[in-house]
Amino acid sequence: MSSKGYTFCYYVSGHGFGHATRVNQIITELLKPSNDATMAPVSTILTDPSLTLSTSSIVNDILASTKKDTSRHTIYIVSDAPQFIFQDVIALGAIYRNAKVDAGVVQPLAYSVDRHQTISGVKAFLARRDEMIKAEVAWLAQVNADCVLADAPFLPCAAASACGIPACLITNFTFDEVYRFLREGDDLDNDVVACAEAALEDYRKATLLLRLPGFIDIPSFDQEVITMEINRTPSISEHSDDEFAQEHHDQTSSRRSSVVDETWMGDATPAGEGAMSPSSSDRTTVSSPNSSVSGRVSSLSKIVSSDFPSSMTKFEGMARRVIDVPLVVRMAVNTREDVLRSLGVDEETIATKKMVLVSFGGQRLKQGWGNPLPEGWIGVICGLPVEHELPEGFYRSPHGVYVPDLTRAADIVIGKLGYGTCSECIAHDTPLIYVSRPQFIEEHGLIKMMKRHGLPVEMTAEEFETGHWQRSILEADRQAQEEREGRRLFMESCEEDNDEDEDEKPDASQTQTQTLSVPLTTKANGRRRSASVASLSTIRPKANKMARLTVTDKVEEEEESNAKPCKHTEPEYIKPVWFERRIPNNGGEVCARLVEEFMDQLTH
Repeated sequence: MSSKGYTFCYYVSGHGFGHATRVNQIITELLKPSNDATMAPVSTILTDPSLTLSTSSIVNDILASTKKDTSRHTIYIVSDAPQFIFQDVIALGAIYRNAKVDAGVVQPLAYSVDRHQTISGVKAFLARRDEMIKAEVAWLAQVNADCVLADAPFLPCAAASACGIPACLITNFTFDEVYRFLREGDDLDNDVVACAEAALEDYRKATLLLRLPGFIDIPSFDQEVITMEINRTPSISEHSDDEFAQEHHDQTSSRRSSVVDETWMGDATPAGEGAMSPSSSDRTTVSSPNSSVSGRVSSLSKIVSSDFPSSMTKFEGMARRVIDVPLVVRMAVNTREDVLRSLGVDEETIATKKMVLVSFGGQRLKQGWGNPLPEGWIGVICGLPVEHELPEGFYRSPHGVYVPDLTRAADIVIGKLGYGTCSECIAHDTPLIYVSRPQFIEEHGLIKMMKRHGLPVEMTAEEFETGHWQRSILEADRQAQEEREGRRLFMESCEEDNDEDEDEKPDASQTQTQTLSVPLTTKANGRRRSASVASLSTIRPKANKMARLTVTDKVEEEEESNAKPCKHTEPEYIKPVWFERRIPNNGGEVCARLVEEFMDQLTH
């Protein structure tokens, strides 16, 4: 960790609470006491080709090696998100400043976007761009800012550039792609593209991108992503199974010659966590042959380029860079029983009924539905105003509740595909019933992440709005029970194999027999699973034991009888019943360390 204290100004989008909650994790780590112990840089560890998911404990060991308190950083939070969301880090010393830092997206419901109102808001925001940048530059100078961090407004990147300090994006998406995805082939598309291009120009002024899991294409770092993909193997925040490794190899191999020619600028999302958003070849740029679009973009470009030349003398020689990081997520601190008691649930209900958490926030339930829950279930609703009556069997969570506690206490969560909800469901092994947000492109990256690491079940908007929840709840519960049973069988097989290892004494004189190899990265039933990072890192199942879970004795005997003694017979590959796929969730620590290393490189 850095031995020098810096002043970080963290600009946080007020669109939803997911940005703020993950920012809190990173700020918490930045405000922890640093040390002067000699440690390998995290950036080196993350890009070490010899490290895979199973060796991520090395990073944990290094991150835990703090011994001596030295200086602390000064951190300002600049956001129009409510101050109470940041109350924990404010208590640690962060300084909150309320300011409008982005236009966001207008959503009439949690799962829909009003594109006309959204683009109208962005245009109004851009019309004040010069004024806002001047104000931010003056404020950054006043607080002696060393670095701007952004999740993920675009304007602060331009303000940092004008002030002569670096900007670092820490996100899984940027709003230029959000806006660009709102094109529908009508007259509004001209304004949509113009707004997206204006945002893109500001994002390009950032120097470092720490890319979170669940990412989509981030056009402002297209070339840097391609370079990263060519020069590295999957980091600890990704997977290393043969299928994805081959896909990764195929994609990067096809890019290699194009990058050398510096003519290819296609979709830069690598195999792994991300989703394919509209490729760069589909994007309308300033040089678009569409004259009306070009004119509109040129008009906004005048705003983007006016009066604020870049003055990055401190770091003009530093190459722009992308680093993939682990999941940044909040973890629960209270038990299920204590959480439900605090909501007024009686002891018998706690012991006998399952709980579904409705985490949309402020989503009212309609009267006359009947009970949308299956028999034996209760519901907890987040953010429901006190004046709204609760249906029978439902409880209201208090304002400002710590949502990860509710997520772990729940048997199932119903919500949207937002980063905060997805990451907390993955980290706590809680199935997620989601209502799709087809107009919001971030969903494409998050659903891939959920399918790989979580237990997602889709509910249609009509089912949610009419109270027909039982089908989705029962399906999610079935998958959760299947998961628990698969995990139980897996753990039993591991314990038996460990017992056998104690009894076995290999005889070197015996003929070596070939055993069936089961890769650690094998999929189970086409899905990948997750839990905490550490618990199974040292357990490795024996292939024959896992094979016996799926092959009958009769089939084994037939294979043995058909095998000719003079000719070696390759055993048929058999997938194990279940294998748990994990994703590191120490992204807050890793991001904090990388930001400190980035600043140390600039100042030494």
